[in-house]
Amino acid sequence: MFSVLIPVYNHGAYIADAVQSALASPLVREVLLADDGSRDDSRDIVKRLAKDRSGRVRDLTPGEGGNIGAHGRLNQLAEAASQPWLAVLNSDDIFAPARFEAVQMAVNRTKYDFVTGHVALMDGDGGALGIKRGPLSPEFPFPRDVKVRELLARNDLLPMLANQNFIATTSNMLFTKRLFEKAGGFRDYRYVHDWDFALRAALLGNARFLPQVLVCYRTHATNTIKEDGRAVTSEVRRLFKKITSEYGEAFASSDVQTSLTGNRYLHDEAA
Repeated sequence: MFSVLIPVYNHGAYIADAVQSALASPLVREVLLADDGSRDDSRDIVKRLAKDRSGRVRDLTPGEGGNIGAHGRLNQLAEAASQPWLAVLNSDDIFAPARFEAVQMAVNRTKYDFVTGHVALMDGDGGALGIKRGPLSPEFPFPRDVKVRELLARNDLLPMLANQNFIATTSNMLFTKRLFEKAGGFRDYRYVHDWDFALRAALLGNARFLPQVLVCYRTHATNTIKEDGRAVTSEVRRLFKKITSEYGEAFASSDVQTSLTGNRYLHDEAA
């Protein structure tokens, strides 16, 4: 039922744990990896994992190597996937136990095509740091008129995503290959390709927030999002300029407009 997509970049110390967490579920039919020009031993580790677990693990690193960015590797892996559902896993994260079984149960009841949930935080050594409960524990407070629980009850994720990226990481996304194709894949953003895809999934698909831990996100000094804050803000503003021009009617709704007024990236002049 599921293909797991793992773009790899300089995470040699973590890749084996990531792959093992995916293989733990029999619902995962294949794990697809591609190295994106790592400078450590990641590429060799990917080759070894594919050789040792042939049949379920495939190394799709192109012979010419090179670095095309996480969005490019994700698109490559998604296009190669054979299963109807795709699950992204960053090469330094691990999946939570029973996550695929929980998602299967949810989508069997209602025809969702995009699922996200809670995120368990861990340090570089795997030590527990707490749980991020999506829009129920937001990074920034939502505007008073944004009724989070009402929006969740009707599976309307767009207004909340217009305010902030509560999904936090591509590792917290599961979606159908059909939705991936409908959305046109991941776009060329360094910091916000996850946020951009989630917004378009909420616009084009049937999205569901599952109140359960689905992934363990590893925080360490080299997390991409910890880079230049001004560059992140600039990219967020470019994302929203583009997506609001493409989906003007949806972004004109009162719920979405209210959320946008509280989007700190768009309105904090100090950012």
